[in-house]
Amino acid sequence: MNTTRLVLCVIASLPAGWLAGALYERIPDRRPLFQPLPRYRLTGVNLAMQVLVTALFVLAAFRFEDVNPLVLVAYLVFFLASVALAFIDIDTLRLPDAIVGGALVVSIPLITFGSLATRDPQQIQYALLGGLCYFGFLLLVHVIFGNRGMGFGDVKLAALLGLFLGWVASSGMNAVVYVMYAALAGFVVGAAVGIVLVAIRGRSRSYPMGPFLIGGALIVVAFSAQLSPVSV
Repeated sequence: MNTTRLVLCVIASLPAGWLAGALYERIPDRRPLFQPLPRYRLTGVNLAMQVLVTALFVLAAFRFEDVNPLVLVAYLVFFLASVALAFIDIDTLRLPDAIVGGALVVSIPLITFGSLATRDPQQIQYALLGGLCYFGFLLLVHVIFGNRGMGFGDVKLAALLGLFLGWVASSGMNAVVYVMYAALAGFVVGAAVGIVLVAIRGRSRSYPMGPFLIGGALIVVAFSAQLSPVSV
């Protein structure tokens, strides 16, 4: 294990956890993020976000211990955005374009330069294929079922999730398979929670799908090395 990389990831998780909390508090209300500079408030939500961000950054240190630092940085950005988006969706049933779009704008250059730095430019294609595949699949669900099946915010989120699912793939087919794994995990757990909520509330009400889609993607990214590769 690269101890230095682990320590740096833990240290980086501290300001990252603060930023996730700042996004959670500012973005949904359209308040300026850095005007004035948000002060950290020790609340239950902020503490939970900090713990989760730190756990994911430690996971990244282990999962990407032998890769180019640009690859690690890209996944740290992805994990940070994922935590902020999940908590915001739980609280507001929204996935703000400012975070999803901002993460895409930052991630695409990181994925491009990270792939070139590792002398594996095909990974760029796999990442784009994963993003397009997941976006297209959820767009189809949205068109068929409307907002009752999948909100358009979830569709846009899928493009971000698919990029990072495809980037860990070893082929185009694996990129598609990883997207299928992530979608299946997200839908199964999300549907199970929905059934429980209906049983508790006695009626059907909207609930966020973003956290389940994010959770499915994070699981596949974490264990992609253990998943059986698909021969093409």
